[in-house]
Amino acid sequence: MAKLFEKEIGILIDDEPIGNELQLYECGFEECRPTKPYEFIPIDYWVLHYCIDGEGYFQIRDKQNHIHPGDLFMIPPHTKNKYFPMPSNPWSYRWIGIKGTLAKRILHTCGLSSEHYILHHKVDSRLEHLFETVYDDLKSQHKLKALGVTIQLLDYIQHNVYNNEKDELTSSELYFNQAIHFIHKNYFNNISIADIATAANIDRTYMYKLFQKYTKQSPSQYLQQYRLEKANILLRKSPLNITDVSYAVGFQNPPYFTKLYTQYWGITPSEYRKGFLLQDNND
Repeated sequence: MAKLFEKEIGILIDDEPIGNELQLYECGFEECRPTKPYEFIPIDYWVLHYCIDGEGYFQIRDKQNHIHPGDLFMIPPHTKNKYFPMPSNPWSYRWIGIKGTLAKRILHTCGLSSEHYILHHKVDSRLEHLFETVYDDLKSQHKLKALGVTIQLLDYIQHNVYNNEKDELTSSELYFNQAIHFIHKNYFNNISIADIATAANIDRTYMYKLFQKYTKQSPSQYLQQYRLEKANILLRKSPLNITDVSYAVGFQNPPYFTKLYTQYWGITPSEYRKGFLLQDNND
């Protein structure tokens, strides 16, 4: 197979931002070898990859996804992940990494978030050209131009990738997305599985099958996990006591919250908070 790039890999990093709303922090390309090991990158920014050729695997939150040519996949900040090429058909991809106060909101308009991090698409010469242009402009030290093309790239994804994918969703995906949306907007309330099913306009049995298909969990397990993840944020960033944290994320019985939290994370909520306080003091 002919080489796609002159070099196997190219990486550019710009750690001197023009502003704090949206920053092009890095961009690059890579033509992976079949034997390349998996990567794990703990980052504090958003990285969006576009698979140009070949295949690979992207794993996040213990869920492995098969990536094909044309697909986009995103690594959210501070999220455990790994990805690696298929040995028999190793992938090549381009990527951009962005930061800023508006980055999360802009990516959400493109259908990308911490919960939805893959867009299935086709090989798209226009999209590839935009990724390539971002790299070339930054390499030439045209930082404003590179940022402008980054915005064009995200606009293209919003209108020509995400909107097309929405149009092609199956009925089961639409019902599942409605259920997930309801949970994310109402997890802090005393909602029941019946409430979620009603919001998605499906019965409980069908909803259970959808969650098993897309998350390998029951709806109640997904809801509990989501609440416990939100509890961690409050334990780190708020002055609320443990009882108030439990109510704030939708648990009506604080002792049950502590028991469930300890079973799920392996430490108590107090121990988790204490660990972050000690880390902050050491810093």
